[in-house]
Amino acid sequence: MILICAIVPALILCLAILYAVLIQRFFTVKAKLPVLGVRGALSRTVGKRRKLAALGALFFTVCLVARLASAFWMPDMRMVFSYEEAARGQNPNVTRFNESNILSDDILEQVIRRGGLKLSVEQLSECLSISTPLDAEKLDVSQESDLKISTEYHVRCSERVSLYRTDPKTVLNLLADVYWENFVRNYAENDSILDLSFEKLEDIEYLDVKDYLEMQANKLRNYLPGYSAESSSFRAEGNEETFASLSRKISNFIDIELERYEAFVLENGLAGDRTTYQSRMQYANRRLDVSKRKEMAAHDVRIEAINMYNAYMTRFVLIPTYDTDKEFYMSKTKVGVDYFADEAKEHLEFATKLVEEMEHNTYASRQIGGSSASASLYDQAEQRIEALKTELLNLAAQSRELCGAYVQEKRDGYIQVSFTAPNVLDDALKALGLTALFVAALGGNAVLKPFYREYRNDRNVGRRGRREETLSKEASA
Repeated sequence: MILICAIVPALILCLAILYAVLIQRFFTVKAKLPVLGVRGALSRTVGKRRKLAALGALFFTVCLVARLASAFWMPDMRMVFSYEEAARGQNPNVTRFNESNILSDDILEQVIRRGGLKLSVEQLSECLSISTPLDAEKLDVSQESDLKISTEYHVRCSERVSLYRTDPKTVLNLLADVYWENFVRNYAENDSILDLSFEKLEDIEYLDVKDYLEMQANKLRNYLPGYSAESSSFRAEGNEETFASLSRKISNFIDIELERYEAFVLENGLAGDRTTYQSRMQYANRRLDVSKRKEMAAHDVRIEAINMYNAYMTRFVLIPTYDTDKEFYMSKTKVGVDYFADEAKEHLEFATKLVEEMEHNTYASRQIGGSSASASLYDQAEQRIEALKTELLNLAAQSRELCGAYVQEKRDGYIQVSFTAPNVLDDALKALGLTALFVAALGGNAVLKPFYREYRNDRNVGRRGRREETLSKEASA
């Protein structure tokens, strides 16, 4: 096939030689080209027109077939990045997109390894090139509105790759597969957070199971809103769930199912090691008490600062203002005392939460210390844990199915790869143009041939006459 790819360049070289001969003959005999003589020469080419037509048809056929075969054997690969962020020059994970990664050394090394190719990364890199439809445009980078970001790239593999016992289309197919896998692994939405693990549940306390399962459920609940903001009504085929409905199910799991489990454990005072758990609660409360005191101290400092303000300094100021609906109102401006009041409120609220947590720990420690739960209650707790795990795994599976369907439909697989088909009409027009040049060169040489032959004959006669004259002079001397 590499020889077929060389046919068109060889034909162009032949054209160049023909035109070089034509130009050389024209300038050689142009002084001897009377108009009537040229017309006579043209009339003498009538018998050669069939030959010119036959040669032109042969040239056209060979050129067209060679171009089509070359385009079929060595097509360009078209890569279209179909996700929304591509138009902003970003990857799906909102990192910056870099087209040089398509032909990076790491990608090419994987292509060579997967295809078992007998060439180095440097050699393969020399055979590959990448371009975009915007390369031909003149972009004025001084105007931000004129800046364009391409989402389409054309990758071309040279026919030289056949010297290494492979073909361009095979290389491009390998490149598309390897790059897509790397792109999805490194830049696509990372849904590994939906892979839940419960290995740590084996050795933790019954009350800690609730916190651990809640942490796992929150991973699911926090992952879905991103998709819900993009398409709140999206549904997978054969499934009526949406991202919002799944989020509500996960919220119900946390707020209802896990709370019921915690209430059951607290009511019966279940614990794997009572002494250790009570000691841990006491230590946790001491730390919480220290944090509560810090928050209350910060609250008191701000209240004291507020009391130090002069009454005239704490008066608010009203400023005439228009709202978003162009309605007039008087806006109240904040002064320093207002900021102190807001901070004092925040510290008091946080201290209140710490007190609630301390009371919960005290209650749990008291329940566990006075518990006399039977083995059947512990069996019920284990059964509830297994049921909670099963329900959470089911929610994770539904989330993965819905997210996968969304990515496949809305993201359209991230990258669309296709190969350019031979353009018969374009190739035919180009072959026709080369054929016209070829016929014109042959016809021109046919027209000049009689004059050039006459020029050569006159030159030979002149040389023969000068030689005879020289010989006669030498004989008479």
